Amino acid sequence: MLGKLLGRKREEPSPDVTLVSQAHSAIAEYAGDNAALFERAERLRAKADRLETDGTPSESANNRADRARMEVEAGLLDLREAFAGSAGERRRAFDLEVGRLYPTLGI
Repeated sequence: MLGKLLGRKREEPSPDVTLVSQAHSAIAEYAGDNAALFERAERLRAKADRLETDGTPSESANNRADRARMEVEAGLLDLREAFAGSAGERRRAFDLEVGRLYPTLGI
């Protein structure tokens, strides 16, 4: 109770290693099947970042990069629903694995 009052987060137990492995396999298979989508998002983000670094930021390049990232995120969210339809340990394992593999995505 004192931890709640002081604003400390309760430590969540790690999900089962088997579930994390299953999530990893599902994500890896999806990424392999949709490699062009992932590569496009990465390429467009690199271009937008390069333009920014060179001092010529491009709103259209950023928009294209953002749309490509959102396509990847949408696909992973669909996969998450198929992997774990409701909240629970399977969903948590999936979310942790996506965060580990793709830390810049908003999943």
